[in-house]
Amino acid sequence: MPDAPPPIITQEIRIVDPAGEPRLILSAAGGTPSVVLLGSDATPKARLALDADGRPSLVLSNPDGNGPFAAIEIDDKGAHVKFDRPGGASSYLFLNTGGGSGLVLIDGTGKRRVSVVVGPDGHVAVQGFEGSDPLPQP
Repeated sequence: MPDAPPPIITQEIRIVDPAGEPRLILSAAGGTPSVVLLGSDATPKARLALDADGRPSLVLSNPDGNGPFAAIEIDDKGAHVKFDRPGGASSYLFLNTGGGSGLVLIDGTGKRRVSVVVGPDGHVAVQGFEGSDPLPQP
């Protein structure tokens, strides 16, 4: 007897814990696949997804709603690792599609304070922004 084909599940699978609470969602809703891990409070704690163009992203939430979260993503501009904290503080590391790379630091009010960029030609630009102390040049 030939093997039966595997079952086809459309759109979404929800996996629940012993108490019946959803803890994992596998989805292809809207044509974009994702895997979402839910905390015991049913809020997303980690999400792995592809966008409509097939570019991946991973977002890690902080169990403390006031704590920072992290994202790793590929978009049309390049690859990024970003850390955000509610209220404005942020930092990110990037490598763009043109070969430039950099680091940007943003203060708690959402203002960019430091930028270090290395161009594809090796030129280094270090900038401090209004309200920050002057930076030494390399």
